[in-house]
Amino acid sequence: MIYIERNASGEIDNIEFSPGENREEISLHDPQLTEFIKTSADSDAIVQSVLDRLDMDMVRVIEDVIDIMIDRNLMLFTDLPEPVQNKLLFKRKMRNLNSDTSIIYESELLNL
Repeated sequence: MIYIERNASGEIDNIEFSPGENREEISLHDPQLTEFIKTSADSDAIVQSVLDRLDMDMVRVIEDVIDIMIDRNLMLFTDLPEPVQNKLLFKRKMRNLNSDTSIIYESELLNL
C-alpha cells in the first residue's frame, strides 16, 4: 500500500509505505500519484523506492503461491532446490516469532 500526505492546496506532498497521521491510502493506479512521481525532483529515487517495496511484496505473494501449490499437491516442497527450501523454512520460522504476521498470513491463506 502507498499512503500520501497532501499540502494545503490538496496536492500530493509526500508518499509513504505505512499508514500514519494525516496520511491517506491511494491507489497505485491513481493518476495523481503517477504525476507526483513523474514531476518530483527526486523522481528516480521515488521510483526505485516504490519498485523495491513492490518487489518485497511480490516475494510474499510468491511464497503464498508456493504454499498453495504444495497444499493442493501440485508440487512437493522437496521439488524446490535445497537453498530455496532453507530460505522458505527460515522465513516461516521468523514469521512465527512475530504472532501478528503469522495471523495475517494464515488468514490470507484461508481467504483464497
